[in-house]
Amino acid sequence: MSQVTIYLPRDVERLVRREAKKAGKSLSAWIAELARREVKASAWPEGYFEQFSERTAERFEVPADLPVDEPEPLK
Repeated sequence: MSQVTIYLPRDVERLVRREAKKAGKSLSAWIAELARREVKASAWPEGYFEQFSERTAERFEVPADLPVDEPEPLK
């Protein structure tokens, strides 16, 4: 496990320590859990890419070609 040093304002430190104590966790464990949640929230949801790998060409309808607009002649 690696070590990281962070600097917090005193008021934030007090709140963080209080929340960790309420959760019955060490300060490190509480902050690690918070970081994990935040990182996971910004990651792709579990199984996201698998739902697309199940798609096959037969399941998609190819649309008809759109008409091409003829350009106006130059004057």
